[in-house]
Amino acid sequence: MFQPVTLFGLTMPLISFILIGFAIAFLIVTVLARASVTNKLQDLFESRLYDDFLAEVDDPIARFFIPDYNREYLRLNAYLAKGDADKASGTFDRLLTMRSTAKQRDDLLFRAFQFYMQQEKFKDAKSVLDEMKASGRNADRVKTSEQTWEIFGNKSFAYIDEMEAAFDDAPTKLQVSLALMLAAQYANKKDDVKALAWQDKAREILETPGEKD
Repeated sequence: MFQPVTLFGLTMPLISFILIGFAIAFLIVTVLARASVTNKLQDLFESRLYDDFLAEVDDPIARFFIPDYNREYLRLNAYLAKGDADKASGTFDRLLTMRSTAKQRDDLLFRAFQFYMQQEKFKDAKSVLDEMKASGRNADRVKTSEQTWEIFGNKSFAYIDEMEAAFDDAPTKLQVSLALMLAAQYANKKDDVKALAWQDKAREILETPGEKD
């Protein structure tokens, strides 16, 4: 007569059922623990408790559940929110050397470009821009970034005609951006009168009551 295979007196189907139960229980505990870590980080960030947030990111539990790249990105958000440009710069430098998905890389490159431009680190911004262009993705974003670098990093005024032609029909938020870039280009061109006029136009738009589309 066929004898069922046993281990410690338990049949294999029963062992399989127990193992599956343990696996499901472990999965549930893992999901709940990860959610708890995520919710705590979100609460700390929204409460602007950035030092506590950074400490939590380095907690062993967070290190267990959150991949290295994601934790570094969380640090970046905290440093930017704190206005700590030095630590944010170092974090961008580290993130740019880390492996990531194409979507993560595109987001990181754009944020790094904006940060380096704001900090007038034009050489770093140009390096990031070159990678953005080489990727062949996000053509519109790359075009805007290239224009920004040429105007502020390379003192170009080659886009004056194009931007003035686009200004009147542009959405309000874009008008502010165009006005500021036109002001910078006229300054590059040593036309202080028009540079001041476009600065005033940007200020006028920002100070006009109403929803900015």
